[in-house]
Amino acid sequence: MKVLEKTDGGISLVEILIALTLLTALSIPVVTIFSAGTRGIQITSEEFIAHTAAIELLEQLMSAPFRFLPVGTFTDAQIKNGEPFDSSTPWKYRISENQNLIREVKISELKRNGKTRFKKIEVKIRWVPKEGKEAIRSVTLKSLLANEN
Repeated sequence: MKVLEKTDGGISLVEILIALTLLTALSIPVVTIFSAGTRGIQITSEEFIAHTAAIELLEQLMSAPFRFLPVGTFTDAQIKNGEPFDSSTPWKYRISENQNLIREVKISELKRNGKTRFKKIEVKIRWVPKEGKEAIRSVTLKSLLANEN
C-alpha cells in the first residue's frame, strides 16, 4: 500500500481564522490606547489655552504700578478687553477673547506695621471641557507684587 505524503506547504482556513482571531484580540488594547491618547491631547490643549490666558492676565497685573492695582474680587463680567477693572484705576487690560473661559481675579493687600507691603494677585480661569462630560475645570496662578515705595 502506498502512503500519501503531504507535499503542499499551504495554510489551511482554520489556521487563517485562528491568526485573525489572535490579531483582533491583540489590536483591541492598541485601539483603546490611541483613543485615550487623543482625549489626553484634547485635555492638554484646553489646559494650555486656560494656562496661557491666566499668564496673560497675571503678567499685565504684575506690570501695573502698585498704586493703580485695585483691591477686590473681579468677576468675568468686570474683566473686559480695553477696560479697567475698577473706576479707581486708569490702567486698562488686554484680554484675549475666548468664550469658553471664565476669568476671576482676586487682589488683596498684605500689611506689616500698618503699611501695605505686598498685593497678592490670584488669577483663576475656569472652563467646561469640550466633551462636557466632566465637571468644570480650573487653573489658578498666584503671585505677590511688592510695594517698592
